[in-house]
Amino acid sequence: MKKIVLLCCLFVLLSAFNCDNEPVDFDFSVLDVNPRLLGQWYLVEFDSEVSSLPNTDNQSATTETRIFSTSSDYSIFFDENSFRVSGEYTYNSRLKINGIEDTSNFYTNEDVDYTYGYSVDNDEVILQESPFDITTQEENTFYLQGEQKNSFVVSENGETLILFQDETLTDSNATIPEGRTITKRTSSIWTKDFTIFSCDLRDATRQAEIAYNQSNEDIQLCLDYRRALEDQIVECGDPDGSLSDTIEELGNCGRLSADVLRVTAGLQNIDFANKTISYSNEVISVYGSALFGNHSLSFEVPEYVTGIDTFLNFVIKVDGVDYFPHYPGVNNFRFNTLISSNFSLNAVFEGTVINAQGEELTLSVGIIDVNY
Repeated sequence: MKKIVLLCCLFVLLSAFNCDNEPVDFDFSVLDVNPRLLGQWYLVEFDSEVSSLPNTDNQSATTETRIFSTSSDYSIFFDENSFRVSGEYTYNSRLKINGIEDTSNFYTNEDVDYTYGYSVDNDEVILQESPFDITTQEENTFYLQGEQKNSFVVSENGETLILFQDETLTDSNATIPEGRTITKRTSSIWTKDFTIFSCDLRDATRQAEIAYNQSNEDIQLCLDYRRALEDQIVECGDPDGSLSDTIEELGNCGRLSADVLRVTAGLQNIDFANKTISYSNEVISVYGSALFGNHSLSFEVPEYVTGIDTFLNFVIKVDGVDYFPHYPGVNNFRFNTLISSNFSLNAVFEGTVINAQGEELTLSVGIIDVNY
């Protein structure tokens, strides 16, 4: 389900990673090596789609192969002359023929350790060999091997690297069967932030995605996938915005809403089952109370506004005591609105709250998914 990152969004998202630091005013195109590429990058995920389409006068079948990583302990290291890939990764390869799934297989590449050459041309990097060894029984994967020309983007803070391709090959190329057109779209996301790389919940999200893709008419599997994405955002962040994009694509999974308002406060898992959602003057107001215990939650968010710290008047009552967002310290309170439009409100929150006596309480896995 995870879509390839939209290229038109990449530059906006990546330029927003670090607004405090002015970019260096230097033309990297005059260099043989872009210094922003250098160093060790850990794989977050990769996704590839290769389609073989018949031309108008060709009656043969359309084949589509999708390949995406399901887990990884894999890295790429760029020095001035070469790049080295090492580690292991597991991926799923799926083949559709005329839109109907024909095969779905899992593969693992272990103990990978290869070094190849590369060159840089402006915002493109030409890799002597693919950083991934995709040799499956599904069709079309031949085009993912050999020399690969990738566009690349590095975030302003230097923590995220995205490599991507979007190519169309016709039968004028000797490797393309006569009467067919090949389209190839690939993306891979890498990070220097070890916290993101080592996020355990990535694997849980991938498993939920696989289950949903196998039966995407199942509302519960869709909700499970949404919850996994939301939990991953809370625990590990969403550096390129793609997790939030997928949540928006899933929408309400065919239901009015998942009808969820919950949080873990300290050691207590609290479900605010009694909910009142109201809307006035472009502001969504939320109130929830638990069926058991003296617990409640209230806050407001502006409609059509998403992102970090977009809430107003947040108060959570736990065991009869009111707590408010607390910012100084190592676990600052964070509220991330993912959707606040079309009668759907979805957000996640976590961090430290504090009461009037100065006592702190840690919130985690706060999930909001309601209608207004």
